[in-house]
Amino acid sequence: MLSEIPDIENKTEALYLYLQSNASDNEGDSWNYHHNPKIVSHINNLSKDDCENFTSEIWNWKKEIIFDLADPFLHIVNPNLNGSYLYCKLILHMDDMESQEYLIQNIQIIHNIPKKTHPIDFYLDLAKKILTINKKNNENYNYAVEQIRLKIITEKS
Repeated sequence: MLSEIPDIENKTEALYLYLQSNASDNEGDSWNYHHNPKIVSHINNLSKDDCENFTSEIWNWKKEIIFDLADPFLHIVNPNLNGSYLYCKLILHMDDMESQEYLIQNIQIIHNIPKKTHPIDFYLDLAKKILTINKKNNENYNYAVEQIRLKIITEKS
């Protein structure tokens, strides 16, 4: 296990190495109090170029590794990244039901994505995924369905 994110030139690779090294850490609240703050700090300090590299590279990582970025995405304040968008894109990226259910519990963050910054197809794809998750779970995620519906209305106006 790495205790710190490596200080190497490729900041995306450094984060990947850290996440991969700590993937098996399921020690209580270690992610909430130890790993996530380091990950958020690392992402918040990425340059514009680093951010572009990061957002193109992460989708090639193993899904289990990318999933570890979900909670940190909620706390990103880097002006070159929108953590809310990345979080919602992660919902589209994940295939397993447990991850999808976990992710849509924070769907209200979709309203933090600035209007007209992404194509409407992104929101329509997200709506389709949320409707599928809701249907498979006996309509337990109607709140998520309503949030994506409201966002699509906002985007179309």
